[in-house]
Amino acid sequence: MDEVISVIIPVYNAEDYICRCLDSVISQSYESLEIIVIDDGSTDSSGRICDEYGKKDSRVKVFHQNNKGVSAARNLGLKTASGKYIGFVDSDDWIERDMYSLLMGMAESSDADVTACGYYINDENPSLHAESAPESISQEEAIRASFLNVNKFCFYGALWNKIFKSEIFRANSIEFDGSIFVGEDMLCLCQCIMRSKKIVYSPIPKYHYSCNDMSVTSKPFYSEKVTMLRALDKIESIVKPAYPQLVPVVRQRSILTSYNYLRQAMYNTSFSDYAAIRELRDNIKNEFISVVMGSDLSAKDKVKLTLFSMSPRAFRNLRLSYKAMSGLFKK
Repeated sequence: MDEVISVIIPVYNAEDYICRCLDSVISQSYESLEIIVIDDGSTDSSGRICDEYGKKDSRVKVFHQNNKGVSAARNLGLKTASGKYIGFVDSDDWIERDMYSLLMGMAESSDADVTACGYYINDENPSLHAESAPESISQEEAIRASFLNVNKFCFYGALWNKIFKSEIFRANSIEFDGSIFVGEDMLCLCQCIMRSKKIVYSPIPKYHYSCNDMSVTSKPFYSEKVTMLRALDKIESIVKPAYPQLVPVVRQRSILTSYNYLRQAMYNTSFSDYAAIRELRDNIKNEFISVVMGSDLSAKDKVKLTLFSMSPRAFRNLRLSYKAMSGLFKK
């Protein structure tokens, strides 16, 4: 078989999930795989488990590095990859046995640069289209769908349910931005789409995305999440020359992201990085009232969020004083 897919799997403290992940990749009906596993300085047994898989299957190549983050791990994978196509799988997820057969079938029949399939979130997919035929979409449609609709076109801003011609990365020097910790995959996807001539998708779900304690979306707000705004700024600069009509779409995503992160920060009582909070607030300053008042928060929480965004330090001090006074009156 001439066609080869290099599957890049970054791993960090995933001992509870990595076996399920690797088993699903190794058992693919499409066997011409190069499975590149990067242990990113795990402190649990993940590294040992990965080495055991490398001994059992010659297609599994395991690399160990000090903890540098998922972007650095994926970049190492890109430098090592020798396949005609590149795929990505997260260590806490798993894939259906025929996912790469489906993606490669579409890629070969249409000479596509990017192919995508549908996906499950926690084993659920409300828009299952098992009989749907593959379709082609434009760059603009793919970018728009990755921001606005996570089901249609399957182009949610992630890499894991897709394969890419490796030439896209090599010819355009595309790699992951190590300064961005959230949204780095969306930025990379945008760069690949803008360098692709043909994009094909099938909504048939083949990838299982797991929301668990490892997922960025499930973690309380932390400072690095603000780098998502920088990823969106870079995406805006990439799409603006060719598709200026997409700028409001990207901007809307940036505003909603800032709003959601502000909410997370307000409810995370241990968070005290006020510079990050100011960055979120300033990003939606002109639209703040319409965004907050148009949300589904209770009137009480809308007032809280408004006060919090104006002065998080004063808000926290006020809340602590209120709790102290409440405790005093209970005695």
